[in-house]
Amino acid sequence: MLNPRFLINLLTITFLVLLQVFIFSNINFNGSICPYIYVIFILLYPPFRNRYVFLLLCFLLGFGVDIFEDTGGINAFASVTLGYLSKHIIKMVSGTKFFEIEEFRFSDFGTSQWVFYTVVMVLIHHLLIFFLEIFSFTNALDTLLKAIYSSIFTIIFIFFYLILFRKKAER
Repeated sequence: MLNPRFLINLLTITFLVLLQVFIFSNINFNGSICPYIYVIFILLYPPFRNRYVFLLLCFLLGFGVDIFEDTGGINAFASVTLGYLSKHIIKMVSGTKFFEIEEFRFSDFGTSQWVFYTVVMVLIHHLLIFFLEIFSFTNALDTLLKAIYSSIFTIIFIFFYLILFRKKAER
């Protein structure tokens, strides 16, 4: 039997993939700038849970987007890489030791730490996606600008989501 938490994560991934493919992938600013909202799953996943299950979920998340958008595994690679780096970035941003990560909660983050964590994670994800999509450094500046602009729009959508979700929780 599957763990109920795993099933909830699979439903969340399915919802985020469908949301990304049918809504957010159709939002194109300037023809190439697109918010990737599914990254929020990787950002909010608790770092103390099973890492192998988390990496599997990251793969399924990225692979689901790849299937619908026919991107050949770019989103899966970026999602798994981001999932792998997330624990290390949390430790770097929060200043926790290796043994303290098991008790870490995102509520321990201050506002500036949360903003820095989100910006770093989203920027890494987008740089991986856009440089793997082009697979060349000939137009590196254009690709870098595209990644930065898409990161800005993704971060805006993520913060809108977090503000709306937090206000509902406080009521």
